[in-house]
Amino acid sequence: MANAGFSAKRNFWGLTTGLAVKSSNDGASSSVAEAVDEYGDATNRDVYGQVFSPSVEYLVTGTVDLSAISLGAVVTFGTGANAKSLMITQVVVKTAAGEIPTITVSGVQVESAATSRRTYALSGTVLAKARAQDVASAFANATPLREVTTTFSVDPHVQTVAGVPVFSDASHGVVEVSASMSDPSGEFAFAARSGWQLTAVQAENDPDADYQSKTATATMSLAGSEPREMAAATLRGEAVQTGEDAEAVQTGEDAGSDEGQR
Repeated sequence: MANAGFSAKRNFWGLTTGLAVKSSNDGASSSVAEAVDEYGDATNRDVYGQVFSPSVEYLVTGTVDLSAISLGAVVTFGTGANAKSLMITQVVVKTAAGEIPTITVSGVQVESAATSRRTYALSGTVLAKARAQDVASAFANATPLREVTTTFSVDPHVQTVAGVPVFSDASHGVVEVSASMSDPSGEFAFAARSGWQLTAVQAENDPDADYQSKTATATMSLAGSEPREMAAATLRGEAVQTGEDAEAVQTGEDAGSDEGQR
């Protein structure tokens, strides 16, 4: 019988369809404050603000619809006093010839009982097949690729007080696809599909006694969305509740009416 600490993986994100947890890491970290004397030697030290930045590596065992995942979405892991609110900030899909795909989902800890604010939906399908897959359809070439890594990411914005998260949001959603292929002809050139841009120009590797290989990266921005009730309230010029504070948002039409009355 295995010990309790053997292969004790945690599914922080709760994803299960077509996936099996291969490994996990809670990414726990803390901050340290020091008081120093005239020599710069520490005389007092406090450790504070322990937070988690978890990641889970999943093995693809069935068809995975990436639209079920949203960057910026907040999930709760644990129960009671141990419950933690976690925001998804990155999803990396790795595929290669002769290898089963893996998907790694990473994120950061946010304020307690947080709700999703600005989110970015993913798209694409990952198949449980040992081959390279352009899951985001970034490249227009028909030539088979050897390796494809697709990275979806957002910039998290987590505000803290004494190291404890009190407010969070996300922005700058982007998807980046890096691919490589063998080129026996020596004439292959990567081409990005409409809506994509080659952000890492084609690079060539010319080894001794082997075929030329080429790599490139294509990038596209992701469309963000906000909770319907927040967006609707903003358009109506109503107060938008964010945690304990409410900010009054006034539309241009209302502002003009007020100015006319003055």
